[in-house]
Amino acid sequence: MLRQLYFIAIVLWTQSCVWAQWNAGVGKVSITPKEPVWMAGYAARQSPSTGVLQEIFARTLVLSDAKGNRLAIVTMDLIEIPESLRDALMERLQKSHGFKPNEVLLNVSHTHGGPMVAAQTVRDWGIDETWADKAQLYADELVEKIDAMVAGAIGRSKGSEVTFCHSRCGFAMNRRRPTANGFRLAPNPEGMVDHDVPVLRITMDGKILGILFGYACHNTALGPTTDIHGDYAGFAAAKLEQEYPGSVAMFLAGCGGDQDPSPRRDLEDAKLNGLALASAVDGALATEPVELPGVLSTGQEIIGLPFAPLPSMDSLGLQASSGNGFVSRHAKRILNRWPNPGDQPADYQYPVQVCVLGGKLILVALGGEPVAEYGLRIKSDLARSGSAVWVAGYSNLSNAYIPTRRVLREGGYEGTEAIIYQSLPAPFREQIEDRIVAAVERLVQSQLSEVVSRP
Repeated sequence: MLRQLYFIAIVLWTQSCVWAQWNAGVGKVSITPKEPVWMAGYAARQSPSTGVLQEIFARTLVLSDAKGNRLAIVTMDLIEIPESLRDALMERLQKSHGFKPNEVLLNVSHTHGGPMVAAQTVRDWGIDETWADKAQLYADELVEKIDAMVAGAIGRSKGSEVTFCHSRCGFAMNRRRPTANGFRLAPNPEGMVDHDVPVLRITMDGKILGILFGYACHNTALGPTTDIHGDYAGFAAAKLEQEYPGSVAMFLAGCGGDQDPSPRRDLEDAKLNGLALASAVDGALATEPVELPGVLSTGQEIIGLPFAPLPSMDSLGLQASSGNGFVSRHAKRILNRWPNPGDQPADYQYPVQVCVLGGKLILVALGGEPVAEYGLRIKSDLARSGSAVWVAGYSNLSNAYIPTRRVLREGGYEGTEAIIYQSLPAPFREQIEDRIVAAVERLVQSQLSEVVSRP
């Protein structure tokens, strides 16, 4: 049935929409903190930010088709999208512009050079309340800036052409090294990687208006510096905007949960990796593009990802008094958040989004930090569609690693160990991979069915 829908939808799109045009608008706003903030990403940091190495930005692409279907893609040079920020942004964009949840795709670059944006996260790490207040103020200002940016993009929207192309870039390396004592967080050149660089080009009157580009790799070429920066993705975007004056270049982070840049030592590496990615985008733009007719369909599901057996109150009490500060702090977070037996949730509410552009591009947006295997599997599973497939991670809610069945069985950082740095009560069960993939399949089928049923 799904295969038939792919074929019918593509035929209908080709026949009825070959002349259909998009309306598109782009926007960009600096979100660089105006004063010192507590930075996110590296537990080794013991002090707030001390300067700005590189400005950080939010960017947007707003697309609409002739029938009024809309999509606002918002990218931010931040490490995560906590629930508090997601809810505030969705509420504001709905109130100001009428966007439904399935019509907004939020994505972060996962730079470790930006501020904490949730006051609760600052408190969870035992940092002084003053910095929690500053995080909340920053988040409030961020919502205002993004609302105004999206409004500007809508106001500037004009008839545009949208095309898809892709290339490859090689600096991402798997970071799960097998050893006699389990999987270490270390470079593994034999591990699974996804070097695809998908690119969406938006042109108006023959001039490039916007470039949306992706890559599946942690945005962590720089270490725990106390200077604000966007890391390699920030340098890549800056290079592209320099090459194509007047354009907005947006990085859409892929499934890079178990991928690190290689090399990753210092500022020079961040710049070189950024240049390599920008060059890969240039290479993609030089290929024969796939023209996308102006027809859009979007959908979203929130699914439950089940946790493994939850810790008892007794075990949390023991962990809270552990000599390991990270273990102790995690246990205290769980006890503070869910103080009574039975309070802990049985699952993690996880967003899965699918946007179909022109019947020829399926854009899948997954929450959390999915490992590379998700992107590879979903692209393989949907290859029968004949459409291009783009899989993004770090979308719409990103505060947890999302391992596959294989990674959960292997253990290691992304599988089980990282939860002490997060606010999950337990690791996930192995069923989560099939649940996520099934949700993607349902959404793809529903979006294609919707198009087939349109008059």
